[in-house]
Amino acid sequence: MEKIEIFDNRSVGKNELPFIIAEIGNNHNGNIDLAKEMMRICKKIDVDAVKFQVKDIETAFSKELLDKPYTGSNSFGNTYREHKEALEFSKDELKIIYDYAKELGIICFATPFDVKSVNVLEELDNPIYKISSFHVTDLELIEEVAKTSKPIILSTGMSSIEEIDVAVKKIREYHDKLIILQCTSCYPTEDEDVNLRVIQTLEKRYECPIGFSSHERGVAITSASVAMGATTIERHFTLDRTMKGPDHASSIEESGMELVVKRAKRLFIALGSNEKKILDSELDNRKKFRGY
Repeated sequence: MEKIEIFDNRSVGKNELPFIIAEIGNNHNGNIDLAKEMMRICKKIDVDAVKFQVKDIETAFSKELLDKPYTGSNSFGNTYREHKEALEFSKDELKIIYDYAKELGIICFATPFDVKSVNVLEELDNPIYKISSFHVTDLELIEEVAKTSKPIILSTGMSSIEEIDVAVKKIREYHDKLIILQCTSCYPTEDEDVNLRVIQTLEKRYECPIGFSSHERGVAITSASVAMGATTIERHFTLDRTMKGPDHASSIEESGMELVVKRAKRLFIALGSNEKKILDSELDNRKKFRGY
């Protein structure tokens, strides 16, 4: 598939500008005002979309895990349940977020961690769904998302090609509006584990737009993924990498995200055409040095 329409007047494909996603996730620390500020910055620096995570805590995690003590510098509670509850927005708070995105004019969507969260997101008219790497083998969740007929972005960290095959087959039982992201689920990812060449492997195997979910240090590799054919870039975003919280240290701040946007677009333009021909910009020098 050459491209898919992912939102009003916005398509994703090899001949379209890279679709840049700022993964806010839980970096809002459960604070609506902080989330809004992050969204404002993303709009200012021309990020295409902001993404959140939505979880029904009791469904998404085992009772054993939720009951475990969870203390430390990045913890928001005494147990893992308390920590997660502190970071999770309610449905009413999510509505505020989605309404604010419309006001700003930026695409807003989410990763559901469970079936209950899909139902909540449908009530909010969530336009795009992300299946996280953690959930590639959760076929019940994938099917529930696919039933919505909304575009799906499937991340592939810590997954074998056979596991990805099964997930893709399940999605395609319902529709073909699919983007697949090359991803390594390690935070941060060492350069030798990024494997940008997998972008081309996935494109050949699944014949759909392929992107890159980036967790490596710096921003050079993130942007360079466009040269390997990435149509979509997802990067974790924070206002301050030193903030309290589990994901801030592995995210990038405003200056880094702005570089990703500018460099990705510049690389896309520089890819140009695969046809070798004499360009109009060369004619003066051709006349000067060759005489014709």
